[in-house]
Amino acid sequence: MIFDTDRRRAVDIYRAFFFFLLVLGLVSAEAHHGSAFYYDLENIVKIEGEVLAISWRNPHVTMDLRRTDDGAANEVWGVESSSANTLLRIGIEQGVVAVGDHVTLTGALSRHGLPAMAAFVITLEDGTDLPIWPRPAMRLGYEVKPAPISTVAAEISRSEARGIFRVWSRPDLKGLFLQSDHLPFTLAALTAQEAWNPLEEDPVLDCIPRGMPSVMNSPFPVEFVDQRNTIVMRLEEYDVVRTIHLESMPSTSTRFRMPVGHSVGYWERNTLVVTTTRISDKFFDDGGTPQGETAEIVERFTLSEDGTRLDYESIHTDPFTFTEPARQTGYWDWIPGEQIRPYDCEAR
Repeated sequence: MIFDTDRRRAVDIYRAFFFFLLVLGLVSAEAHHGSAFYYDLENIVKIEGEVLAISWRNPHVTMDLRRTDDGAANEVWGVESSSANTLLRIGIEQGVVAVGDHVTLTGALSRHGLPAMAAFVITLEDGTDLPIWPRPAMRLGYEVKPAPISTVAAEISRSEARGIFRVWSRPDLKGLFLQSDHLPFTLAALTAQEAWNPLEEDPVLDCIPRGMPSVMNSPFPVEFVDQRNTIVMRLEEYDVVRTIHLESMPSTSTRFRMPVGHSVGYWERNTLVVTTTRISDKFFDDGGTPQGETAEIVERFTLSEDGTRLDYESIHTDPFTFTEPARQTGYWDWIPGEQIRPYDCEAR
């Protein structure tokens, strides 16, 4: 828990943390011009102290730390690291740190002199280093490995896998999922990017899931479930569910818009082609790029011959946002035994 006198400060720190994610590339804004970054990646330091409180949650594990090192004795700091689900996937579980523990944190400090840190590595009392934010920890030279998956879970996964219908994972802990050589934004889109205020307008700060297409640019696994006339796509991040109709769209579904839109798909051999329209999400990405009401997205999910990779392509047609159709690509790997975990986002 955070002391009442510090609640407003903590909320400001949490909302400001969005900019830090952009610096690291941990969120997928293709262009976010003029952002005043809140954490200084050139100022990586170590701080020591006693853990006063810890919240093991998504989207970020947080701590309150009473500093005990020179120059900051008894000052309470707000600390954030990666998500609970990410840490579980590299073998770091909730009980590894407890209130009262004395720890050392390595990370980036606030640019504005706030008692706040983005913690990349935690050093426990016994000297063990744990990469609590994997990607920047790797940049600092720390080794990060996925936690082993049980043999039983892997065998069950192999026996149940059928075509596209399985859980698919990000290929590694590096980089963004979606890539694009060029996004031909209109002047209106570029102007909106400049004017966007994520501290007020970004819905995920309140755990409101993103819609299409930015929901697809996620570091977490996805799953395809066969339901005969429909395919259910489960995305771990924010517990989002998409329904892909393999026949014509039910008429009752076309009367309203949804954040993830309405999707109709068909098969081209080993490729699932999905067209999504009637999207209510007003953002194309998490960088404030607007999305028009007539936006249409055509996705292609292509299964490799050996069934171990799923390639992804999306074509975005939206005259409000793009001067011509825009293309993004990415892929998932199959890791037998991987599962979709509950996300249960908790806003501060």
